[in-house]
Amino acid sequence: MPHRLHARSFGIVNTLTLIECGRLAREALSSGGGEICAVFRRSIYLRASDQRYVCLGDIAIGHGPINGAVRALPSLALGTHVSIQLGDEVIWSPEHIGGPPDPFRLAGNLHSLERAAAARVCRDGLGGALIGEDSRLLRHAQPALQAFDRWLDSASAPVPGAVHALIGLGPGLTPSGDDYLSGALVALRAIGKGESADQLWQSLRGVAGERTHPISRAHLAAAAAGEANEALHVCLGQLLGNDDAPWEGALARLDAVGHCSGWDGLAGAAAVARSVLRQGRALQ
Repeated sequence: MPHRLHARSFGIVNTLTLIECGRLAREALSSGGGEICAVFRRSIYLRASDQRYVCLGDIAIGHGPINGAVRALPSLALGTHVSIQLGDEVIWSPEHIGGPPDPFRLAGNLHSLERAAAARVCRDGLGGALIGEDSRLLRHAQPALQAFDRWLDSASAPVPGAVHALIGLGPGLTPSGDDYLSGALVALRAIGKGESADQLWQSLRGVAGERTHPISRAHLAAAAAGEANEALHVCLGQLLGNDDAPWEGALARLDAVGHCSGWDGLAGAAAVARSVLRQGRALQ
């Protein structure tokens, strides 16, 4: 039977019924309800009683580790306390890819991705790095991006401090630099480089606590565990997969992830893919 978890409330308690959610969202909501800390056209962010964050909306918000779809999302104001009805919701988790990709297929998939992205990539953030685009933000970020590439290629060297400049960089509730690093963290897990993902997150987490929004930190922490929006996982699965599948459908899903967050994350994942190829050539 569903059970109701109540947040602290003043007056009326608003109750939302959860129908599906990510693993981390379910863990956060199991500790109680929470307070609305951000409101958007089709979603809200809830700060749970244990200071974790959940994005709630209708089914159109898509799957993600801290996303939760509710049966109906009423108009709610900032600071409103809500309770969540739990019990029959579906728990989403990304499909496991696992293992190093085949370099030959990876090179072909990356090339086809670059061709497909050229006409539709969002140029407001760091997504342009995916296709070698130039912009004021990319020029500003270039020293940090180059330092990050060198670290990816070095296997075990400490993460250079220059990489930290990406945290909090760029537009959005989840800044572009955060999303770029999130995509890289997920990609590192996907190709079996969990130790590198751990090392990167340990280097970033303290800086993130000072330089970026708590909601963005929640997304970064989820990425450090290998989970992000489903649209990124779909693109990553295609990039690391065995077939050169058409990109139109996967990139259309990515378009819907924030203003440019999806593209920023994919650019970070592509940086990991390019490093795999560079390391492969160095061994030849």
